[in-house]
Amino acid sequence: MGILQNLEQDFEHDDIEKFLQFFRAMCDQFEPLIIKLASDTDKYKQAINELETLAHNTAWASRRLELVEVTDLCVFCEELMNQAKHFTGPASDEFTDWLLLLSDQFEKYCRSYENDDAVLAVFNPTLVKMPNSISK
Repeated sequence: MGILQNLEQDFEHDDIEKFLQFFRAMCDQFEPLIIKLASDTDKYKQAINELETLAHNTAWASRRLELVEVTDLCVFCEELMNQAKHFTGPASDEFTDWLLLLSDQFEKYCRSYENDDAVLAVFNPTLVKMPNSISK
């Protein structure tokens, strides 16, 4: 039995669908928004707000399903975007590269649910090393 089937036994179908929709939307939009962060100051602010909203929505949906790993990573992302608002942008190369790793982690987690894998994808330990600079 996979992780999605386990959710289906314990939670409402609508809650699972909302979670998958929010998660897939976040994964689909994450990388283009990261590229936007690095382009200029105006796009930086807009992309930070959009990333924060995507993470917030996905955290809300995953929390309803008691998905601690996904919720924690989304809340962390949301808090990081809140901190990044204090900078004017554009994003530093180091921050951009780190966010691309984060995007990849979200994508792996999302695919674990969509594919009904037996277990959630392994966490990438390189994400623990935070970037030294956020903005250029």
